[in-house]
Amino acid sequence: MSSYGLSLLLAIIACVIGGALGGLTLARPGAVLGLTAPDADGRTEGRALGGLLILSHAAAALFLGYQSHVGAAMAFALAMAWLGAALGRTVSALVDRARDRLNLGNLAFEILIAVTLSLPFFNAGRLVVLRGHGMLV
Repeated sequence: MSSYGLSLLLAIIACVIGGALGGLTLARPGAVLGLTAPDADGRTEGRALGGLLILSHAAAALFLGYQSHVGAAMAFALAMAWLGAALGRTVSALVDRARDRLNLGNLAFEILIAVTLSLPFFNAGRLVVLRGHGMLV
């Protein structure tokens, strides 16, 4: 498997993880967002975030599989969103002194997802499809 094919596979896996996180946020917005007793507005915002995560990651994964160059650009946009979340968490750790273990673990997770989603964008290549032999990378 070429490095481009591997980067596509890893980005699709990152999309599945992001979509699963969206599903958890959609189902239980208070638990994922760290709210103890979310009011109606908190649940609505949490579910909106969950839907956003599910559909954005699903669309990127779909295009990574069928139109890899378009999918690479979509995954890169998602990577920038995850990097923005990591930046916000870093500012929170510095300004609010929120440096507990969970916060630092989430920071590492967000950075890893961002790096993984950006791999196809920086690893330009092409997939070769041979008729009757499946897809070779």
